[in-house]
Amino acid sequence: MKKPTWFLNLSLKTKLLIMFALVGLVPLAITFLESYGEIRNASLQSQNYAANQNYEQTHSILSSKMARIEKMSSMVIVNEALSAALIADPETTDIGEQILNFDEVVSYTQVLEASSEVDNIVYYIDDRFVVTGADTRFRMLSRIEPLEWAHKLNANGGAPTWLLYEDDSSPPAKSYLTLGRIMWNMEDYQEPIGTVVINLDLKQISQSLTKSVPEQFVYLATEEGEMIASSDNSQLGTMRLPQTLETGNRFLKVTQANDSYQVRSNQIGHTGIYLVSVIPQSAAAAAMNKVGTQIITVYLLVSVALLLLIFPITKSVTHRVMLLTKKMDQVRKGWLQSLDIAPRDDEVGRLVSSYNYMIDNVQNLLQEQFKLGQEKKGAELKALQSQINPHFLYNTLDMLFWMAQKGEKENIQQVIYALSDYYKLILNKGEDLVTVGDEIRLSSIYIDIQQKRFKGRIQFEIDVEKEVEECLIPKITLQPLVENAIVHGISENPEGKGTIIIRGTILNQRMILSVVDDGIGMEEEKSERPGYHGSGYGVNNIEKRLNLYFGEQTCMRFESAPGAGTSVIIDVPVIKSLEAS
Repeated sequence: MKKPTWFLNLSLKTKLLIMFALVGLVPLAITFLESYGEIRNASLQSQNYAANQNYEQTHSILSSKMARIEKMSSMVIVNEALSAALIADPETTDIGEQILNFDEVVSYTQVLEASSEVDNIVYYIDDRFVVTGADTRFRMLSRIEPLEWAHKLNANGGAPTWLLYEDDSSPPAKSYLTLGRIMWNMEDYQEPIGTVVINLDLKQISQSLTKSVPEQFVYLATEEGEMIASSDNSQLGTMRLPQTLETGNRFLKVTQANDSYQVRSNQIGHTGIYLVSVIPQSAAAAAMNKVGTQIITVYLLVSVALLLLIFPITKSVTHRVMLLTKKMDQVRKGWLQSLDIAPRDDEVGRLVSSYNYMIDNVQNLLQEQFKLGQEKKGAELKALQSQINPHFLYNTLDMLFWMAQKGEKENIQQVIYALSDYYKLILNKGEDLVTVGDEIRLSSIYIDIQQKRFKGRIQFEIDVEKEVEECLIPKITLQPLVENAIVHGISENPEGKGTIIIRGTILNQRMILSVVDDGIGMEEEKSERPGYHGSGYGVNNIEKRLNLYFGEQTCMRFESAPGAGTSVIIDVPVIKSLEAS
């Protein structure tokens, strides 16, 4: 299987960050997903449990209340005083007796009203009784006979019937949830003697319709879907079901107007009235979103804290590795520098210590090698100089011998004095390098000596910049070139005379020295290989010493043509101090 090269080529820092992320963040994310799933299920179960408990409690309260009112209605219709008052013939019973009989009923009714949650109890009786009126407790039976709820009560055989009742006895009209019941003659149960209605205030009913979540809608409705009371009238238009249904002991999902709801609906006893609870799916989603947001917030905070810990740990390793890498890149470019950071005893710290130890050893070896190279270079320079000094001395002694034969005592004295100055400059306190100014003085002394031989036929000129005179070159560099110009250039002229010019300038941090003569010159092939013109011994010696000192392969070049003289040009870097060398 081929390894992924993209990963192998990633930086160490990136690999460590990926590793820490996989080790830290991935398990954290898995834990988050698992926890979120568990918390979500637990939250849904808790929400469903709370909604069911709330529904059961409301259903139980309403069932108990209606059962008590039904029981109260039974107590009313079996009341002997009421039965006696209604059985009496209105036409034959004295008015005063009627009033006394109904006062006893009123007292009993007031006791029932005070001891229960009902708003009032109203009796519809024979119109002929003197106590009946539009706004009294006893009202004319004929008023309700055409009403729908009265027909419904009659259709139910006079049994306890729950219905909506509107009392318009005094403006404004008021609506009630009412238990209606027909009252029968206690002596003849086939004969109805009136109707009793026990009224419950709808506001009181609405207050008992509690909610488990703010978005929930709870209401009471008849079998036909007629609304009785609700927890919030503003939700009627969107959350009221078009018809009632029986869901048992659980909430069912219902879709209505492109929205989904959780609905539970059950009849309260055998009243024909249903308690309906509607919870939008968005309410459950909102609760889940809240829980999810909290968990995500905690997850992000933990992730950020983990990253804040990961970066310093990663940096403690990669920072030193990066510094070490940069230093090693500098080693490739020839810069040997140790890594100056606080020592540590971990693996990277030991690697840094090993690198510094290696660099120190390499620097020591290079210094030793440099010293050996300098010693070798100095030895070679001294060897070359030791070769050229006797050569010059031999020529001078030969000239002294010639002067002695001719008895030129004064010239011999002057030559010996000049020779003494010459060797004082050559020795130069044992130094191998001299300034260009000293070299020019050395050449001037040599010219002075040669003038004794050539009787003033040599013209010597110096055109050297002041800055050039301060530069360093190996000693005895210009004098042999001046000597070659005399011996191989001017002396071979038919006239035996000529001019030698030493020029010097600095161009682009390079020193350009030239020794120019107007002698016989050289052919082109000999100017490229000057050793063929004469012995070339001094020229080769100079070139080797320049190569050794300046470290360049070509430090000299010749420009010459037959009959046009010769120019020897030295082109080397500018060096003005021994430290720079």
